[in-house]
Parts: sequence; structure tokens; C-alpha cells
Amino acid sequence: MARVTDAHIEARKTQILDAAWNCFARNGYHGTTMQDVATEAGISAGAIYRYFDGKEAVLAAINERSQAMGITLVAAAAGPDGDPIRSIAVIGQAMMRFFHDPAFETIARINIEIWPEILRHDDLRRRVSGEIRFWREAVTKLLAEARSRGDLRPDVNPEAAAQVLMCAWEGMRHFRIVDDGFTPQSMVDLFRSLMSEQSPAREVPFDIAAPGPDIGLPHSMPAATPAASHNDGRQRRRRKE
Repeated sequence: MARVTDAHIEARKTQILDAAWNCFARNGYHGTTMQDVATEAGISAGAIYRYFDGKEAVLAAINERSQAMGITLVAAAAGPDGDPIRSIAVIGQAMMRFFHDPAFETIARINIEIWPEILRHDDLRRRVSGEIRFWREAVTKLLAEARSRGDLRPDVNPEAAAQVLMCAWEGMRHFRIVDDGFTPQSMVDLFRSLMSEQSPAREVPFDIAAPGPDIGLPHSMPAATPAASHNDGRQRRRRKE
């Protein structure tokens, strides 16, 4: 029997996670079964349990992918000149593109739906807590560096500012679903207001329409296809393991 390679295992896991995300987009997290995911992925119901022991494990793996995206984004934002403001701008541009993505509402809706699951399951809660802590520490570090260089008002607490910016980002995702009066530009304006008034020549290189590192959608899987027919997946021919 041919040995199953690590590459094959990772490819199959990715296939399952992508299928799960599409199912969540169509049916919601609670409306999706493992059988639905297996059918969407084109594999047998038994085969899917070789990789994940349940829907919670799939959700945990999705969160791990989200964390990997965050780490990649922060690394990509670090420029050779070590300019923290430039790094923050690169991260901000990548995150703000989320609001203009065609799948924005689908992704935001799923994120909201899975929060009760995160609170119910200690392992998921621990994983998400680690991701939030990573972002809080990364943004705080960049803001502290900016303040030390005179690019941030000296009376601004970097950690408090990081928390406010993160809360603004999360709240914007939720409120914008029901009220398009909430605009990402308001977060950009908030960031600009934190800049030193004593350095008007220091322009913040921040444009939410500007291109940035393409690392995938923040806090999500690749764009789902919620408009697809639910029966499309059931009609796919199952592939042998």
C-alpha cells in the first residue's frame, strides 16, 4: 500500500475546510452536518473522520488558518526601514479590503454565528483568545514604537489605543451588516487623529483602496460561494481516498 504523504494529508484537510466554509455560508454553522461537508468535499462520510472528529474540530482548524493569516500579514508588513507607521498602514489596508469584498456579509454573518460556539467550548475559546492576544500585542508594539519615534501623540497609551482599534474593527464588521452608515473610513480617521499634531509633515501612508499583501480574507476562510445550489455538492461524484 502506498504511503500517504504529509502533503496529501494537508491537501485533503484544506479540501475539507474549504468545503465546510462553503456549507457554513449556505446553511449556517448549526445547519451544516458533517455529512454535508463530506458531500461538498466529494469524499465519503467515513473518510472525513480520518481528519476531523467533528464539526468543532473543523471550526478549530478554521481558526488556526485565521491565525496563520494574521502572522503572515504582520510579517509581510514589516518593512526594511523598520517604520512602524508604514507597517500599521500595510496591515490596515489589508484588513480594510475585507469591507469591499463581495463575500463580506457572508463572512461577517458566519463569524457572528460561531461566537456562541467559541464561548461554549473551552478549546475553541483558548484558541481565539490566543489569536486576539497576538493581535493586541502586535499592534501595541507597533504603536509603542511609533510613539518613541515621535509619530504618535505622547499622551496616547499604545495598549489602550490598540484595544480601541481592535474593538472598532470588530464592531464595524457586525454593525455594517445592518447599517451601511458604519464606514471603515471612520477607523482610518481615528488612526490619523492619534498622530502627533507636532509633526504635520509626517503623512500617514494609509489608503483603504491601495493594494497590499494578498494573504487571504482576514479572520476567515477563502471566499465562499453562498449562491451555489445546495444540491450541487450532492451531485458531485465522490472520489476515492
